[in-house]
Amino acid sequence: MQRYFATIVGDKALLSNNDAHHLVDVMRAEVGENIEVADGSNVYQCVVASLDPLTINVVEEKKRECELPVSLLLGFALLKHGNDEMVYEKGTELGVSSFYPYVSSRTIVRPNGLSDKEKKYQRSEKIVKGACEQSKRSRLPEIHHIHSFTKILDVEADLKLFAYENKSDDVASLREALKDVKPGMKVLILIGPEGGFTPIEAEMAEEKGFRFVSLGRRILRAETASIYAASVFSYEVEGHR
Repeated sequence: MQRYFATIVGDKALLSNNDAHHLVDVMRAEVGENIEVADGSNVYQCVVASLDPLTINVVEEKKRECELPVSLLLGFALLKHGNDEMVYEKGTELGVSSFYPYVSSRTIVRPNGLSDKEKKYQRSEKIVKGACEQSKRSRLPEIHHIHSFTKILDVEADLKLFAYENKSDDVASLREALKDVKPGMKVLILIGPEGGFTPIEAEMAEEKGFRFVSLGRRILRAETASIYAASVFSYEVEGHR
């Protein structure tokens, strides 16, 4: 069953113009067809009552909860070759609550002015929305505008973790670091750029209350590290509890 994000007004679901076009002209919806609609908090079973004008009636609220009980705030550096788009897509599927893209000293990709930043933001919104619909999430993850490294260190969270390959043999694994998280908590995991974090950046993070964690014995590509971290997080807070 197709899922769309919409506004619920009374017993009607109001789709955006783009989603209405997709439903009617791309998916060739028919009167009487059932769809799912999420409003950012709840999910509803709906039925297409009319195509011209498009009218979607709410049938009932669906009770299945598909969001993680602990919020994952994923901080990741902008990546070359558009690989940050993979982080948005797969991170959304894995349950990330908020995305925090940032630029550090070794970040290769640098936005060229406000227009470039806005294009990246709009593109990430589209990717996240599509991944939400595909994975049948009830809430859209929050996408933050690009942070500086110093600014992302000040993001508030109950637990702040710093994936640092230079400490991978001396610190707890990500799984071990997550063993005491409780429902309702916010956990920020910071993943480095292609070239990794500098020692100075690691010192700055430690001073801001970040705990160093290991993502394993192998050095992962930056995009793989983000997806790995989100996967382990999802398993630890949902998969076996």
